[in-house]
Amino acid sequence: MPWRRWRCKSPRGPETESFALLQPAVQSLEANAARHTILAMLRMMRSVAHVGFGVVILLAESVIAGATLASPQTRPLPDTPGTWKPWKPFSATAEARKEQTATPALVKAFEAELLALNAILRRAPAVASPVGFSVETWGHLAGYHPSGFAPGQPAASGLPLSGGLTFGAFPIFEYERNGKTVREDTGETALQMFLVNQIGRGVIDRGNVPEWGAVDHDAFLQPLPQGEIANLPRFGDGLVIARDPASLWTPLSLRAALDLVAKARQIDVDSAQQSVDAQTARLTVVRDPAWRANRLKEAQQAAATMPNPEAFLKQIEESIRIEEATLVKEVSPTAGSGKNLADARRALAEVTGWIDALSPAMATALREKFRTVPATGCHPLARPNYAYFNNALPRSTPQVVIITPIARCFDTADGNNREANAPSPAGCRANRALIESLDKAALKAWLR
Repeated sequence: MPWRRWRCKSPRGPETESFALLQPAVQSLEANAARHTILAMLRMMRSVAHVGFGVVILLAESVIAGATLASPQTRPLPDTPGTWKPWKPFSATAEARKEQTATPALVKAFEAELLALNAILRRAPAVASPVGFSVETWGHLAGYHPSGFAPGQPAASGLPLSGGLTFGAFPIFEYERNGKTVREDTGETALQMFLVNQIGRGVIDRGNVPEWGAVDHDAFLQPLPQGEIANLPRFGDGLVIARDPASLWTPLSLRAALDLVAKARQIDVDSAQQSVDAQTARLTVVRDPAWRANRLKEAQQAAATMPNPEAFLKQIEESIRIEEATLVKEVSPTAGSGKNLADARRALAEVTGWIDALSPAMATALREKFRTVPATGCHPLARPNYAYFNNALPRSTPQVVIITPIARCFDTADGNNREANAPSPAGCRANRALIESLDKAALKAWLR
């Protein structure tokens, strides 16, 4: 079987996480508990790197309006009929259009597909005639980032356009202003996103692997199946509607995973080397007799105006001695920057040595020593399966949709998840009602 990479946690805890396949002890990382609505949404926006600009602006407006909602005079109106507001202007920034090589005609065709999705959502019985909330929906065109270390990643022109639709159920409330009753349907809410043709890192996976550091890549902890919600399969933090949800991602090989570790550790070595080089260069200056003589000459000129020039000169000489001693210690392999460099080199040698061992001659021994199948405490690593998409279809065609986030509103068994258990008909309750009453057959037929 081909090498497949599984990341396991050390029995000693997350502070000593290891890439070693021999360590099968504790369970994988757990998702964070739900937080304040807008803060949670903003965190999700950072992880879903390709969300449109219009979404962020609306969130900012919601935060501002939320200040009004928090007023003591605010009265929620959970029994008041709401409305479906008109589709907000489609967000397709110049940068996103350029990254996806999207012509105006393609963008218009893609928005038309999202409007068709919006019509399906609008027909969902539980939200078709909203009560206690009003609905706003809008769409965006995503960006596309060619990762620095993603072998085989296709150009954007070889993939369908990607983006998404956002559903927001905003609460209806009223308050007094200047003696008059003001009614609004805005404020804070939990947004539900429908991501179209997005299968990459940061959508519903569990985040980056720490050992990969800041290396630019497209690999991630593969979203794992977690049963179904409303007859839709859940993977990670999303509900996946696709021809074959499991085929959206392809395994990351052991060699590819180690290559990313090696690149990250090489960055550490280079950084430590730069620090040692700078300190070594400074040590050369401090030890230069000409530099010392000039430094003392300047000090003597300054001392001439002082009441105790001899004490001042001794302080200067002592400062030079201390600086030299400090630099010597810093560049030594047992302390400071020198030790950091030595440690970084050893860490790099550890992984490069492992990579060198991955040869046909060593394969038999490695099968005995390393695990290449699932084990307790391990989590598979994956890359997007770009071959999933049918390139014979127009680039505006929706081929997969992922509904996310899910934990924030659907994990009601968690007593600490106040958002999911909030009594308001808006936000999470409306999101759940939408998914539960959504015409699944129409949604699947919308995909090609």
